[in-house]
Formats: sequence, C-alpha cells, structure tokens
Amino acid sequence: MTMLMPSSKRAGLVRLFAPFLVLLATAACVAPPPEPQRVLAHVVRFQDFDQALAGQSFVIVALANQAQSAEFNQYRREIAARLAAMGLHPVERQDQADFIVTLDYAIGAYSASEVVEEYGTLAPSQLITTTQLRYDAVSGTYQPYESSEYIPAIQGVTGYHTVTETVYERSFLFRMFDLDRSSADDLYPAYEGTVTSSGATPSFAGVSACLFDALFSNFLQPGTQDTSQLSSTCVR
Repeated sequence: MTMLMPSSKRAGLVRLFAPFLVLLATAACVAPPPEPQRVLAHVVRFQDFDQALAGQSFVIVALANQAQSAEFNQYRREIAARLAAMGLHPVERQDQADFIVTLDYAIGAYSASEVVEEYGTLAPSQLITTTQLRYDAVSGTYQPYESSEYIPAIQGVTGYHTVTETVYERSFLFRMFDLDRSSADDLYPAYEGTVTSSGATPSFAGVSACLFDALFSNFLQPGTQDTSQLSSTCVR
C-alpha cells in the first residue's frame, strides 16, 4: 500500500528546504573565477665558462644607445643583484673585471585578428496545444481533449565578428664576455641568454623583472626553456 504524505507536511518541507534549494540554484549559476594572468616566456641559453663563476668579478657596461639612461641603470642594478646572488661580485672598472656584461632589450608590436562566433537563439521556445475529439463512453458522445507539447528554444551560432588586439613582443639579450680569453680585437663570448615574451603589456619595463627571473631561474642550464609566471608576482 502506498502511503501519501499529507499536503500540510509537504508544504512544510518545501518551506524548510526552500533556502537551501535557492542556494544550490545560485551556486550553479555563479561563473567560476577567471584564470590568473601569467607571463609566458621562451628562454635560450648558451654558455662556455671554463671555470666556476663564484668569486669571479664583473662589470656591466652600457651599449651605445643606453648611455645616460635611467632605465638602463635600473636594469643594471637588478641584474647585478642577481649575479651577486650567484657568488660573483661587481667592480667599477673593466680592468678589475673577469667578465664584461651587456644588456640589450627591445619591444615591438603587431596586430592580431581573430574571428569570433556569436551565439544566440535561432528559434524561440514554443508551447503547442492541440485539440482532439475522443469518444466518451460514459456520455456516449465525442468530447474535445487538449494536449500540450513544449518545444525548447534552439541555440546556435547566429553570426560572427572580428576581434583585433595589439600584441607586444618583448625581448631581452644578456651577454657575458670572458676578458681572460679575449684579445684586443675580439671579446670572447662566454654566455648568451635570450628571453622573448608576447603579451598585452605595452612596455619592456612592465615585464622586465619577469624576463630577468625567467633567464636566471636556470641560468647555467644551456638549451631552451619555456617559463610561466603569475603576472602578480613580477609585472610592475
């Protein structure tokens, strides 16, 4: 035998669980938080050191277009601190140094376009009601009976639009020249590291710390490396 719950108790349970049902429905509709932004970089390193770097000295010199540049001086201090953390020590003059270090950096830009699909309703939902005559055995006559069918809306691609954005190419070139193996005519390249990164930040300064971190994360490891850093940890 099937036991039916009285309508008053059913109504009470509905009132009791209604807040929880609302919370569940709200939670299902809340969009997940956006992914944190990251700085992606590609690193290429070549090294030809013939002795341990700890205890060696270096001097960072400005290239022709970096003379009297406050930006260069900022980067020079940051790179010097990273080299010092590896056991090298800075000196003021080239005749005191084991290595000459140069820093080169640049930024370029290009436009990238993408065709994006637009989604919407292709056909609205419908409630179709039909009436049929059916024989009623009790009255002995044909009586009208209504039936309804719900047809959900059809969703799909309704159009296209083009999104164009500016992408900035940031690059950093770090070089070390071994003075002991250099001649009067040629500097001997003992290390060369290149870091490239594309993104929305419209300046090299904005992501410079990110690119420095990418290079020094595995400074002595030759070859290539792809890195990813949270923007919040390095973008200025």
